[in-house]
Amino acid sequence: MKIQSFKAEGLAQLSYLVSSGQFAFVVDPQLDISTYIDAATSLNVKIDCIFETHRNEDFISGAAALAQRLDIPVYHGPNADENVEYASYTSDGDKFNVGDLLVSVLETPGHTKDSICLAVSDTAISDEVIAVFTGDTLFVNDVGRTDFYPNEEHEMAGRLFESLQKLSRLPESAVIYPAHGAGSVCGGGMADREFSTIGYERRNNPKFSIKDKQRFIEEKVQETHYYAPYFEKMEKCNVKGELCTIDITSPAFIGNFDPFELSNQCYNNEIKIIDVRTKDEFCSTHIDGSLFFGEGLVSSYAGWFLKDNDKIIVVANSGEHASSTVLQLRRMGFNNVNGYIINVPVLTGDANVDKGLCSLSLTSAKAVKVHFDSNSSDWVLLDVRKQDERDSVAINGSTHVYLGHLSSSIGGFDKNVRYTVYCGSGVRATTAASVLRQAGIKTVDVMEGSMKAWQKLS
Repeated sequence: MKIQSFKAEGLAQLSYLVSSGQFAFVVDPQLDISTYIDAATSLNVKIDCIFETHRNEDFISGAAALAQRLDIPVYHGPNADENVEYASYTSDGDKFNVGDLLVSVLETPGHTKDSICLAVSDTAISDEVIAVFTGDTLFVNDVGRTDFYPNEEHEMAGRLFESLQKLSRLPESAVIYPAHGAGSVCGGGMADREFSTIGYERRNNPKFSIKDKQRFIEEKVQETHYYAPYFEKMEKCNVKGELCTIDITSPAFIGNFDPFELSNQCYNNEIKIIDVRTKDEFCSTHIDGSLFFGEGLVSSYAGWFLKDNDKIIVVANSGEHASSTVLQLRRMGFNNVNGYIINVPVLTGDANVDKGLCSLSLTSAKAVKVHFDSNSSDWVLLDVRKQDERDSVAINGSTHVYLGHLSSSIGGFDKNVRYTVYCGSGVRATTAASVLRQAGIKTVDVMEGSMKAWQKLS
C-alpha cells in the first residue's frame, strides 16, 4: 500500500493517489490532473476510480477532467444539494476493492450534506482500518466548518458531531488524511502538519475531543467563517463538471509596458493588476491602482476582489512565480490572465519619469500611539483582521472592517480622512491599503508590524 499526497499551495488543499499492486484510486483531485497521471505512470499502476469526499466550495475539482481523460468512474456521497452530473453516488457501507485494499464508505454529513469519509484496510495484512480519508469532516487539530446552510447551522453542527462520533469508533492507530491543511479557508485551527491518527485527534483536537453534543453545537455555531463571492461559482462548477480542464501553459511575458497606461486601465476597471511580490517590494514601488496579494494571499483573498471576466495582469518576481500564481487563480476559476510583468521600474523622484508608479507609506506603532494621544479627528485606525482575531485582542479606538468585506464597505469611507491600516503583521493591511487606494482613497498608510509591533510597544 502506497499513499502519495499532493498539496495545492495557497489553497492548502490535499489530494491523494492510493495504490496497491497494479491498481490505484485518487481522492479529491485538483484541476492539474497530469500530476496524478504522471505519478501513476511512475509507479506503474492503473488508476481505477476517483472518490470525492464532498462538493468543494473553494476550488474547481479535477474529478470530471480526470475521469474523462482515463474513462473511469467518480464516486460521490449521497444527498448532494444538486445532482453531480459526472459522478455515481455511493452510500454508507459500500465497499470497493482496489488491489489488496478494501475501501469502505462512511457517510459523514455536517460540513456538507454529501460528505463522506473513506476507511481503508490493507487486507493482505489485516482487515483492520489502517487509514481514513476524512475530507473536510476531520482535520488535524480542527473539524469542518458547518455554516454553508445559513438556516440549518444548528442541525448541520449536530450532524457533524454524529459523524465525528462515527470516526471516533475507528481504531486509534488509523492514520487520517484530510482534504485541507493549515491555511485553508475551510477551518481556522488546523495544525501546521498534515498527518495524525484517530486516537491522537480524539485526545487532543479541541472540537473532536468534545463529548457533549449540545456543547459542540454551541461552539460550532459561534464560529465566524467567511464566504467569498467566488464560492458560489465553484459550487456550480463542481456539480456540473464545468471548467474541468486547466491551461497549464505559462502566461505571456510583458516586457515592454507603460506604467501610466496600465494605471489608467486599472482605474477605468479595464484590467486588474495583481502584484504578488513581497510586501516590502510593493510598498517601495508598484503600478498605481494595482492590488497586493503577495506572501500567500492569492488563494485566501483574491476571490473577494476579482470578478469572472476581469482581465488580469500578474506582477511577480519571476516567470516561475507568475506561473504559480496563475495556476492558483485558474484553480479558483479566474482564467482570463493576459500576461505577467517582472520588471517594475524603481521610483526616481522625477514626477515625469514616475508617471503611473507610486509607493505605499508605512507608519510605526509609536506614530499610531501619538495619533491616539493627540485625539486626531481626521485620522482612523482600521483593523482588517478576522472577527475572531479582533475578539482575541484589538487596539482600543480602532475601526473594524474584515478585509474581504472592504469593497462592499467602500461607500462608508471618507476621502478627507487619513486611514492607517493594521492586521496581524502588516501583510493583509498592505492588501487593504491597495484596495482603498484603487477605490480613490489616497490618504492611507500601513502600520508597520501591525499588531505584533503594537504589542511590543505596550
